[in-house]
Amino acid sequence: MFLDDSFRKWARIREFVPPFGIKGQDNLIKAILSVTKEYRLTPALDSLSCRRCIIVGNGGVLANKSLGSRIDDYDIVVRLNSAPVKGFEKDVGSKTTLRITYPEGAMQRPEQYERDSLFVLAGFKWQDFKWLKYIVYKERVIPAGLGKEKRKPDLRF
Repeated sequence: MFLDDSFRKWARIREFVPPFGIKGQDNLIKAILSVTKEYRLTPALDSLSCRRCIIVGNGGVLANKSLGSRIDDYDIVVRLNSAPVKGFEKDVGSKTTLRITYPEGAMQRPEQYERDSLFVLAGFKWQDFKWLKYIVYKERVIPAGLGKEKRKPDLRF
């Protein structure tokens, strides 16, 4: 599902909480969309005439298999979570078209992400949407329980 300004019209997903819908997330999604410019497939992805896809996980099953060049031959290479590429190109390839993750599976350092790939958030719970808001607005995340007093999650959007 790609979010755009018409998300509020999607009756099928409005009544279900994440991961099955967006119930309770309307204001948060609206805030995120107000500052993002692109939330559709890139023109390069849309223009592909032949869409042969491969999904590459982050398990060790490809280790020492030398399948990197065969993986890179696919039109679209989807990687999951923090599946490493740098240093493992011989086995896993070097191409990444989409990287799909949820916050707990995301890479921790920005330099680990491929600059020419599309990052896709798989939101499973309300905290995942809030995590996305923190990233979009470049806000500092202060986990509950840290600081002088115990902090409650900020549910205001």
